[in-house]
Amino acid sequence: MSSIRVQLNYPLETVDVPLLYRLVTDYDLVPDIRRGNIDSHSGGFLFVEISGTSESIEQGLQFLRDNGVGVGLVGVDGTEDWAI
Repeated sequence: MSSIRVQLNYPLETVDVPLLYRLVTDYDLVPDIRRGNIDSHSGGFLFVEISGTSESIEQGLQFLRDNGVGVGLVGVDGTEDWAI
């Protein structure tokens, strides 16, 4: 099992879509929300540690990107200590 730490940037159009739920049900991933701010009028962000197989993580992150969510690594490679 692998883990990666990411910042997810949600545009306004996606704040009411259950995307993290889909990561769990469709990709068998475990998201651990560390910090966030979501606003139904402007979008928002989440800092999340995502655990699962490397393949599932890549597929899940691509799913998020395909649905308009910006995905950025936290730390140098997504595995370093939280910088927030």
